[in-house]
Amino acid sequence: MTVMINAEEHIQLWNAAAIKVIDVRHFSMMHGEELRSYLFPSSVFLYAIRGEAQVLLDGIEHSAKRFHLWHGGKGTCLDIFPTEAEFEYYLIFYRATIPSTGQREILYLMERYNPFQLQYGLAPLRSAVLFDKVDNMLKEWQSSRTLEKFHVKTLFYQFVYELLWQLEHQQIGMKRPNLAAQVIRYIQEHYREPLTRESIAQIFHYSVPYVSRQFRQETGISMIDYVIRERVNKAMEYLCKTDMTVQEASASVGYDDVSYFTRIFKKYTGMTPKQFKDQHKAKKAGFDYPIIRVGSSLFPRRLQRYIIGSGYENHYRYKREGDLSMYRNKSAMGVTLLLCLTLLLSACSGAGSSNNGSVASPAPAATADGNAQVQASASNGGAASAAEMVTYSAVNGEVKIPKNPQRIVIIAGAFVGHLLALGIKPVGAGEEAFNSYTEGKLDGVESIGDGIAYEKILELQPDLIIVWNDPAVLEKLNQIAPTVVVDYGVPVRQQLLEFGKMTGREDQANAWITAWDKKIADYKPKVQAAVGDKTVAIFDSGSAKEFYAYGNKLGRGGEIIYGEFQLKAPPIIQKEAIDSGTGWAKLSLELLPEYAGDYIFINEWTGKDNPEAIFEGSMWEQLDAVKNNRVFREKGRGFMFSDPVSLDAQLEFVVESFIGE
Repeated sequence: MTVMINAEEHIQLWNAAAIKVIDVRHFSMMHGEELRSYLFPSSVFLYAIRGEAQVLLDGIEHSAKRFHLWHGGKGTCLDIFPTEAEFEYYLIFYRATIPSTGQREILYLMERYNPFQLQYGLAPLRSAVLFDKVDNMLKEWQSSRTLEKFHVKTLFYQFVYELLWQLEHQQIGMKRPNLAAQVIRYIQEHYREPLTRESIAQIFHYSVPYVSRQFRQETGISMIDYVIRERVNKAMEYLCKTDMTVQEASASVGYDDVSYFTRIFKKYTGMTPKQFKDQHKAKKAGFDYPIIRVGSSLFPRRLQRYIIGSGYENHYRYKREGDLSMYRNKSAMGVTLLLCLTLLLSACSGAGSSNNGSVASPAPAATADGNAQVQASASNGGAASAAEMVTYSAVNGEVKIPKNPQRIVIIAGAFVGHLLALGIKPVGAGEEAFNSYTEGKLDGVESIGDGIAYEKILELQPDLIIVWNDPAVLEKLNQIAPTVVVDYGVPVRQQLLEFGKMTGREDQANAWITAWDKKIADYKPKVQAAVGDKTVAIFDSGSAKEFYAYGNKLGRGGEIIYGEFQLKAPPIIQKEAIDSGTGWAKLSLELLPEYAGDYIFINEWTGKDNPEAIFEGSMWEQLDAVKNNRVFREKGRGFMFSDPVSLDAQLEFVVESFIGE
């Protein structure tokens, strides 16, 4: 999206920002050398001083001549192809931040219009002035003395002043970068390499949740799903247009395991790579195949420059954190692989599969936009294809699942304790399953991370998947294996019985409930006698200005304290967190004395290495619970959950806190 610059707003934000110069570099490239797919680790100015080149910022071409200036934000993809004998330029790396204590209008303006991320270029009116600043910056930067390094910052501000003066006198069109488009471009050029959500986020210098959210909002799918589709598309090209074997095609798109590649390929096309290759060979003329494309409209596909050698490798020279490396392309051979869109693949054996667990493998039908509608294949269900199937009434409706599932992937990691209580160890679990309460109980279980790692889940060959209630992912998971949705906040006895029905282990569920009821019956009168009419509050760390109180569900000992032992909560917590049915209430720290009970339990797990200290200070020290040493803190992540394993551990902690047993 191109926006016209508002010079006044631009200057306001530069004036309010804290600036740090990170690096200043000078480069000279000869004709035939190329810089490809270099990702800016920070905001960058590129200033050309000699020759001409074709410069691309996120795939958008610019004709670079001497004394032209460009700007790109963090994550911008830079390509340079000299068109004259020599191309010489400077790169100035910097980081700009607006203090969180700044004026509200400045913070709002920064959120709406971030000049440090925009992409633009201009031909300066006073090029000699800019050249002097940049050249002096480089000389001072190369000095080892601190004073000279400080002078670089002064020169940078003078450079920016000159730039802002230029912007006031020119109408410059700026382009807002699209992070999803940047990620797509990177995937398309590095699909052969091992790619994970974490590695991609690290490349672009953002957090995993932020990149994942931005990508899904723009494309509707996850980054890993896009990686798989890109690899399958490339494999189809190689099998169609070359004499590559299946093994060679598998290796060329990043899969060393041919059997795994075959499962992936069949999942997305409806046939094995060999069937696909044989079908193409049988056709005498003209072959089009459906490609699996998502998000391609985010940016233009430019002509890629490849050096073709053995193994069809792209010889990219790219290093992280600002390391640039050019190479000489002597052959300068351009290759364009044209993708076809429309032919329907013939059906393989079997009938259509669905989320009821039937074992089928149809060919995908082409949609109106040419994308293939992917259906599950028989191999995706793992052991489910051979197991006896039963109908289970789940949150997401009637689902056909194995009668005795053997390979369960539980994406909803907070529920792993339900499986462990039934004597079942899953093959894969969400990251939250791995905490101090489950330590030693999940040895050999694969972590699939915090998100939906479709490729990892497929690799585990599950016959049953258990997931949160998220309709956006349900359809895709059903293509891998029968998927059951579970809701949080269901009482543990009811939830465990459902898990027992789901896995054919109702007897084990009833046995745990019986043992639990006995422990509660033993401890309840002792705890009630010790606490009497005193009130108990359960808090969760939030921030320096707010925190949360919890009621009789959502973990943190609430099911035990208010539910099983029927202890009293402060009136405001009773009203807002228990009687309301929400299970929690957001509170103001200034009113802490009103919410504090005679006893206080605090869940201190925040997921941060150095969390803020919330419960401290003079107000905190004056509370009766603090004065009487009735504050009990639990730092384990499992304290947040309400599964059988977590509740067993919480019961010990609560009882010991009240009566020392």
